Amino acid sequence: MKPEKTSPRLRRGTIAVLSAAFMVVVFAMLAFTTDLGFVTVSRTRQAAAVDAAALAGVDYMSDGKAAADAAITEMLLLNGYDTTDSNITATVQYGYWDAEMKSFAVTPFDDADTVRVHLVSQNIQAFFGPVLNEHGYTTSTEAIAVKGGSKPRDVVMVIDCSGSMDANMSNGLTRMENAKDAAQALVDELRDEDRVGLAVFSWEDPARNRYEKTGHPERDLSFNHVPTYNRVEDLEDQFYTGGTNIGGGLRAGLDVFLNDPVPRPLPAPTDPEVVNVMVLLTDGQVNLPEPYPTSEDEFGVLPPPPYAKKPQYKDDVAVTQWANTIKARGIKLHIVTLGSSAHSSLMVNAASPDEGGTTYYHHVANGASDATELLNVYKTIGRGDGGPKLVK
Repeated sequence: MKPEKTSPRLRRGTIAVLSAAFMVVVFAMLAFTTDLGFVTVSRTRQAAAVDAAALAGVDYMSDGKAAADAAITEMLLLNGYDTTDSNITATVQYGYWDAEMKSFAVTPFDDADTVRVHLVSQNIQAFFGPVLNEHGYTTSTEAIAVKGGSKPRDVVMVIDCSGSMDANMSNGLTRMENAKDAAQALVDELRDEDRVGLAVFSWEDPARNRYEKTGHPERDLSFNHVPTYNRVEDLEDQFYTGGTNIGGGLRAGLDVFLNDPVPRPLPAPTDPEVVNVMVLLTDGQVNLPEPYPTSEDEFGVLPPPPYAKKPQYKDDVAVTQWANTIKARGIKLHIVTLGSSAHSSLMVNAASPDEGGTTYYHHVANGASDATELLNVYKTIGRGDGGPKLVK
């Protein structure tokens, strides 16, 4: 018995039905992927706007709630989100951020240190969504920004003035010129309640006998912004002598702290009222020794002079010993190295260990953006945690 033949017209009809069904599936997938991509882009743009608004709000909290609210509204508008539009809903709350629990609690404005901005955008255009009976989308984003730390800081900058600082960087200026610009930018970033001092290396001190070349503390600046800024302007490579006595620079920086003409009240060890910061910059290998305290004395009392030939001081040990005694006194030690000749392996261990998202060792490699990177490192250190920051 022969099988029945299917009519060509019937086969064509079946293929047409399957093709139509397949096209619906393809079109639905196209609708989903196109609209999903557009919504993702919209959400990313919205998140950036909310982040900027939260930071702006925190920045203006010191001027009162009305000023903070206005700053948030303006920043949202600048980023394309008009809060008078019925499709845009912005909710602003002020409160307290618990860093340990990573939680936000609403408080009265006068007690707040944090702002939370929640933004909802409705009726985002759906290109192919109607195929799936979806005529618009809604996105929701949130940002939380907190004020920076309110503790004042005492900052001592220690700058390498050795001969190699006359090498050029990518912007055509010497390392010394860029170091001066960066140091002055750091001073500009400080708040009024912060103070700043200066030390340099090397320096000839005839009283040091064999170990003449050492760091020099600029003690007459009294931790004031303007005299320190102006003194930085005077610095030049080989301003004092050649050589790279990094241990001497560290000791001189500590000397600025220890000879503060108007010392602040001593802070409690577990909750310091003042944050002490030292920022050392060098572009070279340590090549001169510095008398250093014994390892038993973590607080760094300099052995009495004269500094005879024995004990034989070692230049790399001097860096480690003086860095340790600086850190033992609770001083945060930033170390910035420039170029490929810097003694990076020694310096990375001398700097304070990273903590709480803060990095204390910074290497600026030779390259097209080295001058900009150096400037940004110093600006970041100058700001510290004094500026607003996003926590969510």
